[in-house]
Amino acid sequence: MTENEHPQSLNSFSGSEAMKAEAAREAADEKRARRNHKRRNKEKRRRNRRFFRLIWWFMVVLVAIILGQFLITGLNDVLAVDRSSVNVTVEIPSSVTEASVKPSALRKLSGAKLREAQATNREVTKKVAEILQKAGAVDNPDFFCLYARLRKADGCFHNGTWQIDTKTDYEQLINTFESNEGRKDIVKVTIPEGQNALEIAQLLQKNGVVSSAQKFLDVLNTDAFDNTYTMVSALKSLTGRYYKFEGYLFPDTYEFYQDEDPQNVLQKMLDDANDHLTKQIRDEAKKNNMTLDQLLTMASIIQAESADTADMRNVSSVLHNRLKYGSKYQIYTLDCDSTTYYPYRSKSAVPTAKGKNYKSKYDTYTVKGLPAGAICNPGMAAIDAALHPNETDYLYFCHNPKTKQAYYASNAQEHADNLEEAGLTS
Repeated sequence: MTENEHPQSLNSFSGSEAMKAEAAREAADEKRARRNHKRRNKEKRRRNRRFFRLIWWFMVVLVAIILGQFLITGLNDVLAVDRSSVNVTVEIPSSVTEASVKPSALRKLSGAKLREAQATNREVTKKVAEILQKAGAVDNPDFFCLYARLRKADGCFHNGTWQIDTKTDYEQLINTFESNEGRKDIVKVTIPEGQNALEIAQLLQKNGVVSSAQKFLDVLNTDAFDNTYTMVSALKSLTGRYYKFEGYLFPDTYEFYQDEDPQNVLQKMLDDANDHLTKQIRDEAKKNNMTLDQLLTMASIIQAESADTADMRNVSSVLHNRLKYGSKYQIYTLDCDSTTYYPYRSKSAVPTAKGKNYKSKYDTYTVKGLPAGAICNPGMAAIDAALHPNETDYLYFCHNPKTKQAYYASNAQEHADNLEEAGLTS
């Protein structure tokens, strides 16, 4: 008789002892079944643990292999180990880099704005990496982005055109794009004496130095250089100017890059102005009871009003005389036509939207003394004339519009006669 066989079947005539024995057997069978089931589950779990442990180790090894391969190929790319040496042209357009937030600006941000700016910079780096990959200068753009992030180079890339050796490592690539080193898109631009900010901005745009004239005009009121130059720090307290740096965009021949950062363009001009406006010039201005800015303002009017260099010192004498003692003759203004429509050169240059009756707040027919700022960017001859006017008693001047001949007068009657002789009266 097996353990599962019952010695006898229970029926309605079975005694209580038999029924108890049968119940005990059933309980024992159930307990034995549960124990067997538990043993089978335990064995199953043991087999599952071994299987999942095997899978886990397989995944670890696989990830290690993939990561190792990524690191090896990435490091090879960082060091340019497997790249052949070929000279290629790499162009990073301004449309890629213009969204960058410079590190100096990042330091002023926090919270969501900081995270947004950092994300923007990473996106710029990604686009730069794709350009480099297309040119053959990097093989692994993702690793370049990672390296740039660790290097804290996001947001530091310049636009421009470079000649790059594909054997160049990441560090040298980043140094190159951060510093403009090796750029080939150099443009020479000559800023003539007497041009105003609007004209210079248009000239820069025409030569491809800035993508738009307005972008250059926008930086002409920046505070970025307030602590860089003594001559600029003195401008902080001045008000009523159209363009803060009008008069300081020194006339010269410059080398710029195409699509250069407008602020870099401005800095080159300010560097040049700072070199030319020597301590001697500033000291002489002080002896003449003028600030450097007042000197440049007067020089700009002399530049705009004079027929030629020889005419400048006489024009200067008229302005100085009017400022010094013009009030004795009821003369309180400089009355210079060149100031009437500033920042525009003439009435015809005034935009239609400004209206037919536009008058500048620099208009010296209504403003007493010097206007709030320069009307153009004078050369050294005009600056020298502002410092060293001829000794005259002239209070008036005019020029023949056709021949440019100059006429000077010491009183109103002489001036009226000169106007007639110059063909300036109807």
